[in-house]
Amino acid sequence: MTKAKTPHTIEQIMENIQTGDDSIRNKAFEEIIEYGKDAIVPLITLLSHPDEQIRDSVIWALCELKEHAGQALIQELSNKNPVIRESAAFCLGICKNPHATKALIPLLKDENEKVRETAAWSLVKIGYDDPQTVQEIVNCLYDDSILVKDTARWILEHIGEPVFEALLQQLLQSSRNIDDIIYILAKIASPQLDRLINLLTITRDIQQLSYIIQLLGMLREPDAIQYLIPFVNHSNRQIIIITIDALINIGELTIEPLFEKISDETIFPINEMMPLFIRYKKLSVPKLIEMMQSHNLSLRIFAARSLGVIEDKRAIEHLIQGLSDPNPQFVEACARALGAFSNRLIIKPLTDLILNENYPIIKSSAIYALSKSIDSKTAHSLLTSFHDAPLIVKKRLIQLASYFPSEESETLLQQALNIDDEDCKMLAIQGLKHIGTDKSIDCVRSAIINENPFISDEARTALKEIIERKQRGNIKTLDNYDDFI
Repeated sequence: MTKAKTPHTIEQIMENIQTGDDSIRNKAFEEIIEYGKDAIVPLITLLSHPDEQIRDSVIWALCELKEHAGQALIQELSNKNPVIRESAAFCLGICKNPHATKALIPLLKDENEKVRETAAWSLVKIGYDDPQTVQEIVNCLYDDSILVKDTARWILEHIGEPVFEALLQQLLQSSRNIDDIIYILAKIASPQLDRLINLLTITRDIQQLSYIIQLLGMLREPDAIQYLIPFVNHSNRQIIIITIDALINIGELTIEPLFEKISDETIFPINEMMPLFIRYKKLSVPKLIEMMQSHNLSLRIFAARSLGVIEDKRAIEHLIQGLSDPNPQFVEACARALGAFSNRLIIKPLTDLILNENYPIIKSSAIYALSKSIDSKTAHSLLTSFHDAPLIVKKRLIQLASYFPSEESETLLQQALNIDDEDCKMLAIQGLKHIGTDKSIDCVRSAIINENPFISDEARTALKEIIERKQRGNIKTLDNYDDFI
């Protein structure tokens, strides 16, 4: 037994700890430390004491004796009493005992919540360079228990950069719990940005590449933008979508370099970029308006179409100006884009375009664009051109007639049923169904007797819907649809 410079035996000291007042108790703890390793076992028995103040003092004393207490505390991690397991784990964490990590890891799955939380805290407090221990914690991410997974994730986040390598290898070699691993790496991997960018440039495996791009996006590091942008033209669509998402995550700083690459034709624009443009339209709309002046026709058309998708009012004036362009493809793109806006400013320019334009596809797009914004009078003036219009324009006018019901519209739809084109007949039936007068019923009924089964079926369905709608509105109509059929 260690010879202590104290007038009391260990037994007397233990009695003073449990029965004395605060002053006697504090003095007793100072005395018991002098017994060194002989004090360990008596002190450990007090780890389950009901008085929290005594337990805290025991932990302090054991930390003072950490050179002797480590192994005994590790053994107590398997004690049946959860209070002792928790206190032992806490003490090992405070002492930063490097030999305790392997024994603490099983406690992450302990049935007692306080034991799990204390074990997690102690593992972070101790810290490690041991790859095997890190891997054991990473493996807890695959546990069936959500609580165990959450605890492991918390530990790995708080350990930080030392777990980077193990998590990165897990990311590249496994397809399990990828979201969790990327989430943790995003918290700790900023100092390793160069390493990740290097992996981005050399990785050929599509799955691994997608994980690296996701991670770079979640890091939100502007330095990654220039390396990510080329992947928007990757041959794999999954990579394209993930790259766009990553650029969105990084933020509006992506807009300037992206448009620079598009303008110098280092990359070509694609429709998948639209979510990025919409998210940061404050910056992207001026860039797209500027792109409408490009010498590259494809870029001009892409810009016009994009502005229609974004629906930002700043674009209206420039799209209207585009209707006067000598290139019919660009004019058609501008007309189609204006169709996204419900704005009276577009009515006259599009109406003039319809009346003066010779290209059927442009007329068709302009009519469609106007359908949201024009009034009944303008619509019916356009319908008068139906007979002389090319087929593609006729189809748009049939749709327009459906939007603005009148006797003239109904007559036009009836005439459209006689056009030798399946699309025109189908559109006419749909328009007559929408109007739903007795005259429309007669027209749809006549279309049922048609050698084309698609037209006949469409007419049957339309007639049934008209009748049901009238019956709900208590409007007199055919008595019995089934008898007619």
